[in-house]
Amino acid sequence: MSEMADRIDVITDLLMGAAYADGSLEGREEATVRRLLGELLDGAALSSEIDARIKRFDGKGFDLTAAAQHFVGDSPERKRKLLELVVAVRDADDVFDTDEDDYMTALARALGMRPDEYADLALEIEELRNSLLDVRRSIPPVLLTARKNRE
Repeated sequence: MSEMADRIDVITDLLMGAAYADGSLEGREEATVRRLLGELLDGAALSSEIDARIKRFDGKGFDLTAAAQHFVGDSPERKRKLLELVVAVRDADDVFDTDEDDYMTALARALGMRPDEYADLALEIEELRNSLLDVRRSIPPVLLTARKNRE
C-alpha cells in the first residue's frame, strides 16, 4: 500500500480542497480525485467512508493549514508527491485559474516548502500578474478614467 495511504482521509480533504479551490466542483476534478485516491490505495476500491467524505466535503469549512500539518514532518519527496497530486486535480478541468494555483502554493507554504521546491509546478501566474500590472501602469490615466466613466 502507498506510503501516504495511512493518511487517506486528510489527503482526500486536500484533493477535494483543490477541486473546490475555484469555487466549484467539475466532474473531471472529482473523477481525478477518485482515480488518484485509488492509485494511492494500490488500485483498491474506495471505501464507503472515503466515498461519503468526497460527497459531503465542504470547501468553505476546510482548513488547509490544519490539514497540511499532518505532512509537515514528511520528507521533501513526500511533500512534493502531495503537491503533484494537487496539481493533477488543478489541471483536471483544463481551466487554469489563479485560485487553483494559489491553493497549491498555499499548501506548499503550509508544508514548509521552499519556493524552489515547487516552482516548476506553479503556473506562470506571478509573471502574468506582474505583466498585467506593467501594462496597466503604462496606460495613460486619461484612458483609464474614460473607461471607468463608460462602465
